[in-house]
Amino acid sequence: MTTRMAQLKRSIWCLGAAALVLALCSKTSPLYAFNDWMDANIFFTMGKSMLSGKVLYRDVFDHKGPVLYLLYGLGWLLNHTGFIGIFVLEICGFAVFLGLGLCTAELLRGKPLHPVWCLVPAAAVAACRAFSHGGSAEELLLPFLAAALYGLVKCLTANRQMPLRTVALQGFLCGCALLLKYTVLGFYLAWVAVLAVLYLRRGWLRQLGRSCVAYLGGLALAALPWFAYFGAHHALDAWWECYFYDNLFLYKGDGRSALTLAQHLWWAVRDDLPAVCLLAAFLLWTVLSKRRGAALATLAMAAGLAFTSLMGGYLVYYGLVLAVFAPLGLAALPQKLPAKRGVCAALSVAGIAAAAAWCLLLSPNRALRGRTAESLPQLQFAEIIRQTPNATLLNYGTLDGGFYTAAGVLPPCRYFCVTNMPLQDQWQQQWDLLDAAAVDYVVALTGDLQNDYPIYHCVASQTYNGGEGEVTWYLYAKTK
Repeated sequence: MTTRMAQLKRSIWCLGAAALVLALCSKTSPLYAFNDWMDANIFFTMGKSMLSGKVLYRDVFDHKGPVLYLLYGLGWLLNHTGFIGIFVLEICGFAVFLGLGLCTAELLRGKPLHPVWCLVPAAAVAACRAFSHGGSAEELLLPFLAAALYGLVKCLTANRQMPLRTVALQGFLCGCALLLKYTVLGFYLAWVAVLAVLYLRRGWLRQLGRSCVAYLGGLALAALPWFAYFGAHHALDAWWECYFYDNLFLYKGDGRSALTLAQHLWWAVRDDLPAVCLLAAFLLWTVLSKRRGAALATLAMAAGLAFTSLMGGYLVYYGLVLAVFAPLGLAALPQKLPAKRGVCAALSVAGIAAAAAWCLLLSPNRALRGRTAESLPQLQFAEIIRQTPNATLLNYGTLDGGFYTAAGVLPPCRYFCVTNMPLQDQWQQQWDLLDAAAVDYVVALTGDLQNDYPIYHCVASQTYNGGEGEVTWYLYAKTK
């Protein structure tokens, strides 16, 4: 088989595996009526607002990176009132993660792998607790992290200098990742440190200096469009305040200590257990095969990633970034596998069936698969809201419940929902909006809004469980 055909076969397998596991595990897939996860809906609202002319951070507020909102904006272009566009982006990103993971495992193993093996890390990652709802920033970071891991392993196994254009590309991808969610900084610091140690040990001092310049140049190239975007809209101060200052100084976790990190790391192992088991298999293989360098480099990057991703607060999906190391476990597979075409075909079918069964039975979203539109308040309220031409809507007092998405409306103000940032301004702006009766509809998790704002009356309510406990949403309409 030619190299081009082998690459095509690998790509098809990785795309197929990504589509299979995400269709079963991600709430963005068509098997789920709607992705009601509040974080995903905030990203969606931010992305569509940006592509509709609003300026990130200045006109609409959240504290993730602009690259994440751009990706969600692209998904909105494909589907204005649902997540099919995000599902397509998820498949593409997950397929890249799997393909690069296979290539990395092959470099370490020294022999090619049948692409059917991509189903192992695919199912392990997509069905773990850390995968959570689907469409998280951590999930979308995986292809960026996998690209860095592959590039470093290729350099280490070849034991030669990384071409400057590749270093610049890695710097660019690093910049994109940090502008998606900056908590992966530790991974990239460790990546740079491992590469620098290799260059210093080989005496490549001049090339090390050039590589530093190339890497920083790639970083700058990733940031330049965003400096231009925010500068042209006179919003550099809003970008700095929301993404950097607020995250570093206002967004408090459980404290920063070694004990906190150890506890969060334990939780991440629990929530990402299948992927961690694959990493453990790889580390055991490096010990048995005396590949100490590979083990130390992997541990350095995993430690750096854990330090900056898990040191503060902890939510179940934070540990998903550690899944970038899961495909490395494939390097520990036996060197000799059945070569007969019939046996390989049978094993491929069995692998697909096993991966599908694993995801069907173990996905944290399995109970929500196949819900009807009538069971979701987002879709039911959207039908009512759309009856009013050019309706305006406010998501009051809580995170984005998905009603802006389902109804296809833009947010009416900067603080279109109330985030977990301790900012009194977001409450005040929402109160002022309701005092002025400036929106047609309000959705809230409180059933007595009319006591404070008599002009609004409840027209619908619905109780449901989105996988995180039972809640009741209320829809209020302004009295004509």
